[in-house]
Amino acid sequence: MAINFSSVSERVFSLLTGMGYDVKPYDAAGKLVIDPSSAERLLVDDPNILLRVDRQNEELSLSVGENVDDKLRTQIKDIADEFLLNFDFRKFGKKLKAKSEHIDIAQKTVDSMGDVMEGFGVMSGSAKTSYQPLDNIKLVVKHRKAVNEETRGARSRNIHSILIQRGDERFKMAENNLKAARAMARHLQMGGEVFDTVGLAITEMAEEQRKLREFVGYVKKSKLVNEDNEQFVKLAVENIQDIKCTLDKLCGSKSYVNAVESVVDRQNVQMLEDDIDIESKFVQTHFDDKVANAVDSIKKSLGRQQAYRESIQRAIRKESFAELRDMLSESDILDFATPQAKLSYQVSQLGNAAHNDVLRNHLLGISKKLDAGGALDQFEYGTIKSCLLSASEARVKDSVVESVEDKYEQFLEQFDIL
Repeated sequence: MAINFSSVSERVFSLLTGMGYDVKPYDAAGKLVIDPSSAERLLVDDPNILLRVDRQNEELSLSVGENVDDKLRTQIKDIADEFLLNFDFRKFGKKLKAKSEHIDIAQKTVDSMGDVMEGFGVMSGSAKTSYQPLDNIKLVVKHRKAVNEETRGARSRNIHSILIQRGDERFKMAENNLKAARAMARHLQMGGEVFDTVGLAITEMAEEQRKLREFVGYVKKSKLVNEDNEQFVKLAVENIQDIKCTLDKLCGSKSYVNAVESVVDRQNVQMLEDDIDIESKFVQTHFDDKVANAVDSIKKSLGRQQAYRESIQRAIRKESFAELRDMLSESDILDFATPQAKLSYQVSQLGNAAHNDVLRNHLLGISKKLDAGGALDQFEYGTIKSCLLSASEARVKDSVVESVEDKYEQFLEQFDIL
């Protein structure tokens, strides 16, 4: 299911104007536009708000000044979730103006092009066919409509089919997924084959992502999401983002090797066999195939989630957190704007004290979530407590560490637990 970015821009523009803000919509070149559906940047001068609709990276990012109601962050995140976009939130101190916004857009475009196009040539071609080279490999993209050269990213849209050419050979991608096609091109360029383990995994991930997008879009549009089934919808959204991230890494020459390892691990995860009847949790007057098509993927996601959580718990049991004492003592001499900011810092220090890479990254992710104003789920809450218990058992003791569990308990009680 392709993302309708025009609808995203319109929804955001309507939300901001409905809140009484004077909104200035800009296109990708940093020029003011009349039609908000074509906007990729929306700027509010007072209070200072900048919202980016990043089509290339499928992200909705919100930057605000100090005097902006925090409810706006929640409303923008809801739009991002609805359209299956990544969401980024941050506060800034500078006052943005149209000129600096123009410069920012130009730099952002260069940065994102560098990330996505690493080693790939620029897409070019005729009105109905686009080409993108990668050494001896070439993507051939057929379009349903004529390409408008004046529109940024036009050669990435209205895709009828995608072929990958290697010498005299041509392979047709099963899905019209440009990220998956670039990942496959990189795989071939690195000596792989379309039908080897990694090639088949790329094809399966593209199909799985499409089915999950259709599932999430369907259940949200049909208003079938409730307390009983929202965990499966959330899991589907997380899986969509995980596939996107994996495909992005497979596209890069530097990140390819590590990404291949994660793909193999992903394929080895078994479907969780249990008595959960997922289909029945989304029943309405008729049953839709979009739910059935996503069930196996969701069960595999449950299996991956369970395996990941078990690996975190195993890592915690092996950790001593020997450096935690000195790291946490720094927090007593630092000045934090809010209790949540202090908690975020302390969790990051807890992560830095961990030797296991997976556990470290998990804790740093929790820290970033807290810093962005997010709520902890039960597993994240339990992870912090388990780490502190492990540190206590390892006898990491001084005036700071002896009371650290009480400090965390006091902090955690202030925040919502999902």
